[in-house]
Formats: sequence, structure tokens, C-alpha cells
Amino acid sequence: MRGKSEKIWSDVDWTIVLIYLILVSLGVSNIYSAVYNPENPGLFNLQTEHGKQIMWIGVSMFLGLIIMFLDGSLIRQASFWIYGVIILMLVVVLFMPAINGAHSWFAIGSFGIQPSELGKLGVALALSAHLANSPPAKTRMSPSISLSYLTHLFRVNWKTLVILGIPAILVLLQPDAGTFIIFTSFILVLYREGHAGNALLFLVIAIIIAVITLIVADTTFMLPFLKIKMGGKVGIVIALLIMALIFLLLIRYVVLKRNRPPLYRALIGSLIVAILFVNFIEWGYSTFLDDHQKTRIDLVLGKIEDPDGEGYNINRAKAAIGSGGFSGKGYQQATLANAHQKHVPMQSTDFIFCTWSEERGFIGSFFLVLLYTILLIKIVSVAERQRSTYTRIYAYCVAGIFFYHFMINVGMAIGLAPVIGIPLPLFSYGGSQVLAFSLLLFILIKLDSERKIVLQ
Repeated sequence: MRGKSEKIWSDVDWTIVLIYLILVSLGVSNIYSAVYNPENPGLFNLQTEHGKQIMWIGVSMFLGLIIMFLDGSLIRQASFWIYGVIILMLVVVLFMPAINGAHSWFAIGSFGIQPSELGKLGVALALSAHLANSPPAKTRMSPSISLSYLTHLFRVNWKTLVILGIPAILVLLQPDAGTFIIFTSFILVLYREGHAGNALLFLVIAIIIAVITLIVADTTFMLPFLKIKMGGKVGIVIALLIMALIFLLLIRYVVLKRNRPPLYRALIGSLIVAILFVNFIEWGYSTFLDDHQKTRIDLVLGKIEDPDGEGYNINRAKAAIGSGGFSGKGYQQATLANAHQKHVPMQSTDFIFCTWSEERGFIGSFFLVLLYTILLIKIVSVAERQRSTYTRIYAYCVAGIFFYHFMINVGMAIGLAPVIGIPLPLFSYGGSQVLAFSLLLFILIKLDSERKIVLQ
């Protein structure tokens, strides 16, 4: 038993552990600077945000140590049980008193826990267990097995949709649109495992069409040569028709005749779906979004300017980042992103990147971005060296969650993403997110430490 324990510890990826320790340490230091109050200067004061953050980091590391002494098979076997408990929490929290207009928290005195953060962990575990027990999707099939294979693939995808859909809907009911968006990160995992087909490509194209639609739908333009004024949505449809014509000509004159019919059908189907999608985006934008949500999207798309109203957060965030210059103003020397000026709202949570950038400048910002990039690359490399299908899928789930959080949070700070309340992993203030991201990493570290002895 002792030899096995020593073997597992020897195979721990200490690079991930080191990056974890650096991130949580820098996060506490940055929170301390962002909310510093001379009347409560104590670092471990539980009445302060930095004190609570340290407490949650301690709890997370204690649980992480327990995880390291567990057998990896126990984690795999408990995946659906953990998922079920978290789903129950997501249901119960809907009946809790609203905090800031959302039923997202279990409040315990001055502390609170947000089940939606743990929801990402539950989905990662359940999705890994589900897909690990499902044969990988195939791109080529013999006619004799195609029907049975397609039936099996439907069952796999249907169960996958349920695993992802239940927590996503419950989170949306809180409502927490930001966390709901994070659940779309799992499409990266499905794509890697061959269960999404070309869904990722279609998703990218859909996002491009949606953005263009939202930018030009309510504008008008003059049709060249004919001098006819048309609406922006009509212009998009015309552009789609022109592109379809170009592809039609390419198929007609480049593709072999025997291969043309399925391409013709795919082209016509894609054109119809694209035109319907353009109309759906405009209708959904007007029907399902609140006015402040529309305004935030319009601000990001550059359709409106409201620096002292809805655009206040983004403009103040960019001002703080820019004021840091190349090398920054120094620790606790921020003049915009500090507790006294309150120039940047939510500077210890959603916009913590601003405090860091103003104090450390471009050099510090580059270092932090590089640190997250190294972590993401490391997680992907860990995924690819696994002999265990379960661990590989789980590692990609972790990579996708971290990537979305990092990309959206930094994007919010620099004005490239709407403000939707996504924390910077292990860096922003928040006990629930620290706990969730710590558990995600510690479980991955544990499973990876058994990579030489686990094949399932």
C-alpha cells in the first residue's frame, strides 16, 4: 500500500500544482490591494474579502488533499452521484431568498455558496462517465452496421443532451446567464470525442452570422447602381444568396459530377437554415432579452455609446487598464481600480483584471495571460497522454471551463465581451468559484497521477 502511495505521489504533475499555488496567491494579494481598508488591515480578517478568500483556499486545499488519498476508481464510480447531489442543490436554491435579484445562493451568515459554480464540476464528472462508456463516434461505417450505429449514436447524444441540459436550464431559471453560457464550453469536449460532428464549425458560423445580424439588422443601405434603399436584414439575405451562388458555381465546375448531388442538397439546406437563423436571431433578441442586456450587447458591438450609463463599467475598466501603462503604478498604488476611488465597479470580482493591470501594467498583464495560457496548454497535454478515456474527457472538460472563464473575463475587462459576471478562475474574489476550480484541478491531478495504472 505504501509503495502504491509513493508511486502516485511521484507521478503527480507538480507543474499544475505550482501554477495553482501561484494563481491563488496572486489572487489573494490582488484582492487585498483592491479592497484594502486601513481600519481592517489584517490579512486573515474574516470580515474582509481577502480574509474570506484565504479561508476558502484553505478549505479547497484541504479537500484537495483528501482527494489525493482517494482511489481514482472511487471518483469515477461516484460521478453520477455527485452530479445528482449538485442537481438537487440547483433545484433547492431556486426556493431560497433572492440576493441581488437572483436565487443563486445558500446564505450562511456572512458566507454563501453558489451551487451553479459546482454545477460545472458535476457536469464534467457525469459527462466523462457517460462518454467513457460509449464507443467513440465514427465517421465511416459499413452499410451493414450503419443503422444500429446511428441508433446507438442517437442514444448517446440524447443522454448527453440531458446531462448538459438539466443544470443549464436550472441555472438559467435563477437567473444566471453568465454561468449558463459556460455550459456551452462542453461542445469542445464533444467535438474532441467525435460526438459533435461539425457542430463546432456550425457554431462558429452561427456566431458570425448572429453578430453581423445584430450589427446591421436595424440599419439601412443603398443598393449599388439601383439606388434602392433596403433594410440591413435584407442585405444579409442578399449576401447569403450571393455566397450560395458562388458555392454553386464552384460545385458545378470543380467537383466531379457523381459527387455533386449531396453537395447541392447540403448547400440548399444550409442556405435555408441560414436565412431562418437570421430572422430567428432578430426575433429572439427582441423577445427574450431585457433592455439592459440588449444595451450591453449593443455597447460591445459598437452600435451605441453610453460612457456614463450602461457603458460605465466597460469604459472605467478600460481606463484603469490603460492607466497602468507599460510597467504599472506599483502595488497598492492604483488610482482608479482601488477601494477609495471606486472608479471601477466590482474590482475584486468581475473586473479584478483591472486592478492587476493598473498596478502591474502591460508587463504584469502579459505575465498573467501567459500563466493561464501555460495552464491551459498543460491541461490539454495531460488529456492527450491519458490511457484512460474517462480521464481524457474530464481533462478536456476542465480545459474548456477554464478557457471560457479566462476568455470572457479578460474580454469583459478590455471591452471585447459583454458584462455577464464571469470570474477569473482562482483569481477573482468568491469562495464558490475558488472551491469549484480547485476541485476541478485536484481531481484532474489525482486521476492523472494514476495514468500508468488505469486503462478504463
